[in-house]
Amino acid sequence: MKKTEKRFYLFLLIWLCADFIQAIFTNIHADEAYYALYGQFLDWGYYDHPPMVALLTYLSQHIASGGLSIRLCTVMLHAATVWLIWKTILDKKAGDRDVNEFFLLASSLVMFVLYGFITTPDAPLLFFTAFFFYLYKHYLEKPSLTLALLIGLDMAGMMYSKYMAVLVIGFVLLSNLKLLKDWRMWMSVGIAALLFVPHVLWQIHHDFPSLKYHLLLRKDSFSWAYPLEFLPNQLLVFNPVCFILALYFCWKERKNKNPFVKACVFTCVGFIAFFWLMTINGHAEPHWTIAITIPMLYLLYYNTREEIWRKRLIYFVLPIFVLLMVARVWLCTPYVPEFTGMADRQAKMEAIHDKCGHVPVVFYSSFQNPSLYRYFTEENATALSSLYTRPTQYDILQLDKDWQGKEVYVISSSHFPHAESLSQYELYYGKIPHFQGTNRIDIDLKNQQIEGDILTLDVTFHNHYAEVFDFHHPECPVTVMAAYLKGDDYLVEYCEIVNEQNINAHDSINTQLRFRLHRDLPFAICLSNQLNLSVNSRVIPAVSQ
Repeated sequence: MKKTEKRFYLFLLIWLCADFIQAIFTNIHADEAYYALYGQFLDWGYYDHPPMVALLTYLSQHIASGGLSIRLCTVMLHAATVWLIWKTILDKKAGDRDVNEFFLLASSLVMFVLYGFITTPDAPLLFFTAFFFYLYKHYLEKPSLTLALLIGLDMAGMMYSKYMAVLVIGFVLLSNLKLLKDWRMWMSVGIAALLFVPHVLWQIHHDFPSLKYHLLLRKDSFSWAYPLEFLPNQLLVFNPVCFILALYFCWKERKNKNPFVKACVFTCVGFIAFFWLMTINGHAEPHWTIAITIPMLYLLYYNTREEIWRKRLIYFVLPIFVLLMVARVWLCTPYVPEFTGMADRQAKMEAIHDKCGHVPVVFYSSFQNPSLYRYFTEENATALSSLYTRPTQYDILQLDKDWQGKEVYVISSSHFPHAESLSQYELYYGKIPHFQGTNRIDIDLKNQQIEGDILTLDVTFHNHYAEVFDFHHPECPVTVMAAYLKGDDYLVEYCEIVNEQNINAHDSINTQLRFRLHRDLPFAICLSNQLNLSVNSRVIPAVSQ
C-alpha cells in the first residue's frame, strides 16, 4: 500500500470514529425518531419518502442501541460515500497534500458533515449518488455490460432513497445525449424501472400519497422571500467559499468536452436552477440540493490543485473547518437550543410517560412527538392529523383503529374538556376511558342542491372502525362541519345531519347534510370530536352559481 493510500485510510478512519462518537452523544432529532418508526413497519413505501431510510433504521435497531439504534448504518454508509468520492476523483498524480485538501474540502461542507451522523433519506441518496458517479466515470472509460447492470441497480437505489434522484439521472443524461444511442444504458434504465415497480404499486394501492404531498400539499402562495432566500440558504448548506467557488468552476468548465466533467457541471447547475425555479410554488428546503455535493467535490478538487488556489484554500476553508469542529463538539453538550431540532427531548417524553404509564397515547399536536415518545419510552403512541396539520405516515399505519373504544391518553397543544396541563412543555393531557376517533370515517359527497344560501348534499358515511360509530358518544360526541378554504385560513360552518343515526362497524349509511353556502370557496367535510377536527372527504370545488 502506497504512503498516500495509507494516509487516506488513516484520515477515513478518523472521520469514521468522529461520526461514531457524534452519533452516540448528539441528541436524536425528531425527524430521526419518525424514520425509526418507518423501520418498525417495513414496507415498499411511506407517506413522505421511499423506503431506503426505513431499511437503514430497521437494520440499525437490530444491531445497536441508544443513538446508534437509528444512526449506525448511516455512519457506515457515509464512510463508504467518502471512500467512493475519493476513488472517483483519484488519479496517479495524487499525493499526501491532495489527500489533506480532499478531506479539508469534504469536512468543510456543512450539510455533508451533518449527514455523516444524522439519519435522513439524504444519507443513502448521497451514497448511491457517489456510487453512480463512480460507475459512470468507469463506464465512460470502458463501457461494459457489467457496469451497465451495476448502474441500473444503483439508479434503483437512488430512487428508493429519495425522489429527487431522478434529477441526478436526468441531468447526467442531458450532459451526454449520446447515451440515448447506447443500448446498454437503456438496459440500465429498464433494470432500474423494473426494480422500482414494487414502490409504484405501493403508491397506486395507497392512492399516491407521496405525489400528493410533494406536488400539491407543499405548494404555497408566491412570496418574493422564497427566491430571495434560496441562494443565501445554499451558502449556508455547503459553505460560502466552496459554494461560490463551485459556481465559478462550473462557469470555467462550461466548454469542457470531457463527458464526466460535463456531467458534474450539468448536475450542479441543473439542481440549483431547478430548485430556484421551484420557489415560485413555495419555500425550497436548503438541503434539497445536497446531492450535488458529489460533483461539487470533484470540481473543487481538480480546480484547486493549482498552487495559487491551494494557498487561498487554506486561508478561507480552514477557518470554516475549525468552526464546524467546534459546532460538532457543541452539539454533544446540553446547551443546544430548541430551534436547532437537536435539543434534548427525553425529559419531555418521560414526563408524559409518568402521566400516561403503559396506556396508549394519541397526540394531536404533531407527528414528531409520538415518534419521540415511541423512541424514548418504547410505548404505543400515534398521531392523528387534522384540518390544521398535514397527513403523515401515521395516517397510513392507522394505529388508532386498534384503540377505538378503549382507554387512551390524549396529548394536545390546545386545551380540551377535562384536560390537565403539562405547563412546562405547553401541552395538555387527559384520559379518555372509551376513545372514539374520527379519522377513519370516509365521507362521499354527491348531488348538490342549493336553496338560497343553504347547500344540501347527499352523503355516504363509511365506518372503517371495528366499533360502532356514535355521533352522541358520551365522551367524544361528534359534530359534522364544512371547512371552507379561504386564502391560507379556513372558515368552518356547522352541518345539520338529516336522519342522524349511528354507523355499525365496517358499515355505511346514506343521509344528507345541510349547511350554509359560501360561494366561490372550495370546501371539505370534517368531523369534530371535541379533540380534533379531521378531514373526512375530498375537497369540493367552489360553487359559483
